[in-house]
Amino acid sequence: MSAFGFSLLRLAFLALLWVFVLALAMTLRRDINGTQVRNRRFARGGKSSQSPSSIPLSPALAAVDSPRPALSPNHPAPSTSHPASLNLVVTDGAMAGTTIPLGSSPIVVGRSPDCALVLADHYSSSRHARIFPAHGNWWVEDLDSTNGTFVERQRISTPTQLSPGMPVTIGRTTLELRS
Repeated sequence: MSAFGFSLLRLAFLALLWVFVLALAMTLRRDINGTQVRNRRFARGGKSSQSPSSIPLSPALAAVDSPRPALSPNHPAPSTSHPASLNLVVTDGAMAGTTIPLGSSPIVVGRSPDCALVLADHYSSSRHARIFPAHGNWWVEDLDSTNGTFVERQRISTPTQLSPGMPVTIGRTTLELRS
């Protein structure tokens, strides 16, 4: 091999090495900074004097096109009937005190910025659980999360009916339905 070819090969190897180092640095930066939680009201350019945890989400923001696992005949299918007016309240965890009014749309909870309730919790999955109305009641289902969803300290594997005051634990965050 000529000296020119050997020099080109060394430069190509050096460039490839720098690409690897930069990719590694970007990955580390993302892991250290974690998921950015953005307030949707401010992201749209609106101004608000309310704190981010007390801003009510509209049904349009709460509606998320989530993949819905096939439910057996024993499990409820989401319906459009309106259960009693309830709120989803974070009672424990980093977002304690956050309240989301429940409408007729399902609420997806997780770390992903497209969830209706974004958790800054490393023990929750990107799309961890879905809370939805069916047959006049509210139900919770685990969306194949890594660490599971717990209702009254019991891990659930099928959609489970919720009643007011019943604790739902997702990672280190606890939620409740309240009137």
